[in-house]
Amino acid sequence: MKINKFVSGEIKYLLLLTFVLAITISAFFVARNRGEAKENQVEEIHYHAGFQVYVDDKLQDFSDLAYMQIEPCGEDEHEQFSEEHEQIEKAHLHDGVGDVVHVHRNGAVWRDLFTNIEFPLDPNAVVYVNGNLVEDFLNYPIYPYDSLVILSGESSEINEKLKNAVTREHIEEAEAKSESC
Repeated sequence: MKINKFVSGEIKYLLLLTFVLAITISAFFVARNRGEAKENQVEEIHYHAGFQVYVDDKLQDFSDLAYMQIEPCGEDEHEQFSEEHEQIEKAHLHDGVGDVVHVHRNGAVWRDLFTNIEFPLDPNAVVYVNGNLVEDFLNYPIYPYDSLVILSGESSEINEKLKNAVTREHIEEAEAKSESC
């Protein structure tokens, strides 16, 4: 009878140990999966800035559908984490407004917009942000309500172009009209 008590006590101990081990392993995997899910989560931001591009004194029109981001409602969640989707979310145009960029990712620079709309720019163009001359404009961060003016090729009446830059009021009007699902 003493052997049965010992065996039954040993079995209870092994069952308890197995149970504790199973709980520990489960907790580890749950914590790991939460960490991976957090890595895949993107901080939600949404702000706007204005821009104009002059090539040989001619203001470029980006209101054509070819420049717009078209995203259907109810988009598949798996595509939200693709590199292409993440790039487009950095800086894009929509709603037929060709002079207000929408930014949905931190760290967006002007290069992201022009990459996404597939518009080549002369890296030596003269560029102003909020009326101030900037260097290396393609790597210049896009900030809320900034107004970028790019002068590529022949440029005259620069001060007049800067006076006619996209205003904060225009950006706010575009924000108010912005369509969403």
